[in-house]
Amino acid sequence: GIDWVLVGHSEMRTLYDERDAACNAKITRCLAEPGLKVILCVGETLDEFESDLLETVVGLQVRKGLAGVSPDDVADRVVVAYEPVWAIGTGKVATPEQAQAAHVAVRRALSELFGDETARQVRIQYGGSVTPDSIDRLMACPDVDGALVGGASLSADPSGIS
Repeated sequence: GIDWVLVGHSEMRTLYDERDAACNAKITRCLAEPGLKVILCVGETLDEFESDLLETVVGLQVRKGLAGVSPDDVADRVVVAYEPVWAIGTGKVATPEQAQAAHVAVRRALSELFGDETARQVRIQYGGSVTPDSIDRLMACPDVDGALVGGASLSADPSGIS
């Protein structure tokens, strides 16, 4: 069976025009299934990043994507993955400082929606072209709880993480 569903991936948002409301509907439907868990992907484009809109964009994606979801489901069955759209598949990786700032913005939005305790319980992963050179520094950030690895996960050689 399926244990996890990925919702809101940047390719779905950009190539198929998946909006936050559609993400919310998918999340709500997934969480209606006992035992099914969700990874909600959030992230900003290069234009949004350069316009200093990271916190606004990811905050809105979290708030709209998780609207109406119970704090218990969020804490127990939801992971948020921050994926800077400008980094996916480009070889560009957010600096540890950029990743930490984005993860703080995600946690802040979670706290506003569900309270501090629930926000602390939610795992927030980084998913923007993780590389062997960047993984250790990213994982050292206090609010980065793991990595969402894309194409490199298809290889048995972990040295190609991206």
